[in-house]
Amino acid sequence: MAEAATPSARETAARAARYVNPLVRNRADPHIFKHTDGYYYFTATAPEYDRIILRRSRTLGGLATASESVIWKKHTSGDMGAHIWAPEIHFIDGKWYVYFASAPANDVWKIRMWVLENASANPFTGTWTEKGRIATPIDSFSLDATTFVHRGTRYLLWAQSNPDVGNNSSIYIAKMANPWTITGPQVEISRPTYDWETRGYKVNEGPSVLSKNGRLFLTYSASATDANYCMGLLTASADSDPLSAASWKKSPQPVFTSNDTTKQYGPGHNSFTVAEDGRTTVLVYHARQYKDITGDPLNDPNRHTRVQTLGWKADGTPDFGIPVADGPAPDTTAATRYTMTAFTNSSESNMYVYESADALTYTLLKGPAFTPPSELIRDPSIIKHTDGYYYIVYTTNWTGNTIGFARSRDRVNWTFVRNHTLPLAGVERTWAPEFFVDANGSVNIIVSLDTTATPDYIFRPHLLTATNASLSSWTTPKPLTGLDKANYIDTFVVRHGGQYHAFTKQETTKYIEYATATSLGGPYTLRGTGDWAGWGSWREGPALVPLAGGGWRIYFDGYAEKKYYYSDSLDGFRTWTPIRQLPGLSGFARHFTVLKESV
Repeated sequence: MAEAATPSARETAARAARYVNPLVRNRADPHIFKHTDGYYYFTATAPEYDRIILRRSRTLGGLATASESVIWKKHTSGDMGAHIWAPEIHFIDGKWYVYFASAPANDVWKIRMWVLENASANPFTGTWTEKGRIATPIDSFSLDATTFVHRGTRYLLWAQSNPDVGNNSSIYIAKMANPWTITGPQVEISRPTYDWETRGYKVNEGPSVLSKNGRLFLTYSASATDANYCMGLLTASADSDPLSAASWKKSPQPVFTSNDTTKQYGPGHNSFTVAEDGRTTVLVYHARQYKDITGDPLNDPNRHTRVQTLGWKADGTPDFGIPVADGPAPDTTAATRYTMTAFTNSSESNMYVYESADALTYTLLKGPAFTPPSELIRDPSIIKHTDGYYYIVYTTNWTGNTIGFARSRDRVNWTFVRNHTLPLAGVERTWAPEFFVDANGSVNIIVSLDTTATPDYIFRPHLLTATNASLSSWTTPKPLTGLDKANYIDTFVVRHGGQYHAFTKQETTKYIEYATATSLGGPYTLRGTGDWAGWGSWREGPALVPLAGGGWRIYFDGYAEKKYYYSDSLDGFRTWTPIRQLPGLSGFARHFTVLKESV
């Protein structure tokens, strides 16, 4: 009998954290920073362009009514005397820094970037010291400075006019010697070229970086600051060099635009923060509530701060959706859902589906949920594909050269798709296919093959990659180099910290071993052999899933004892907690995988 999952206390509390849009009225270019002291710190452009303001609150919603302090005012003459724009607040090496743009009082369009510093633990107290202008190799109109750290190196991103092309602004990046000084060359990584980037003005500005799923996502704003204002996206591999323009790939269409249905116009100049649950990404931006503006849009004060949850697509890229309508917004947090697909001790011809809110306590969603038209369904592995369907791949029989596919819209009702014959000669046994979706969106399967090239029941892990979006065509399987000499089955790969991590059963010794590689296909180097993690022998079917609070959980089948175990790592697979039985399913479920989603 299917059982409905009930929300946990933490989910219920998270859903109670609500907010109303606009979050803060008459504040453009918003920046929200979640500090380790538990406060959200908010700053933005005031429509008078004459000061830098600061608010803080324990919750995002609380920023709407939090008291506002003026932490700095423009100079009455000379530098920093006009156009105080786009402040951002950051905490770097134990001190607070505010980056902002301003111009001399007597030359209001000679806009450059400046920095304030405060050594106090509380940025509402202490003294804000003017650290001076951020000098750039090119001296031209520049603004919208932001900073981020990637792999131990701090970078500055900003917008600046490129004198060689005569645009209003491009996006530049450089390394930082300290929080107010760049070092080395400034590199142009984006300039306005598309039609949607050049309406009214040729603008790329307001960069903001988000690191997730093995990639760096850089949002920016484009075109004039009226209803044409919109957001674009650059994407780079986390393994690439951020200082190389070739690393950044621009999406050909804007990712966030005005919307007549929700009556939101000119959304842009965004930042990112994290929801109260500590894991859900929140998009912070400004927009107006009307399209038609009288006079210069910069003189219109009604760009209001707004926030909404950022979604994620199945390929690991951000899903911005549309700017939400005024009023109570959707929850700032998304519940985490773990979906398990398994076969059982009692039946290798039926698949059962379970779900959990914490990757530990699973309830039955439907069982049996799928029975193939013929043969078996062992070792089902689940993903959610870009077409919106959930797919499983599974072992079809004890012998043979096929793997099976089925799909579902709702994880409950499944439809057989096809059996795929592996285009490789001499395959005698095809076991334990595991999906792996790489950071570039490619869909792969790692499968254990016993071929005529080896004695019976000697397995090697092989890799095949989908060559079309419908997952109906696949490459010829190739051995995972480095794992192609010993007897390895049940190989499960995850990507973490820029590397591929393989967990695989050494069939001769019955231990789960561990190897890493810089490429999915290998070569893999063994990092843990024998009882390296303290899990014991006679273990098989390893499957890993990232935990909501950070870290990873591995599940594996103690098949000789008819028990199912799990163990956690919080330090990048270096150490693991003692094994424990999986409550409720130990002794019943067999060789499964788990899919984590935010819903």
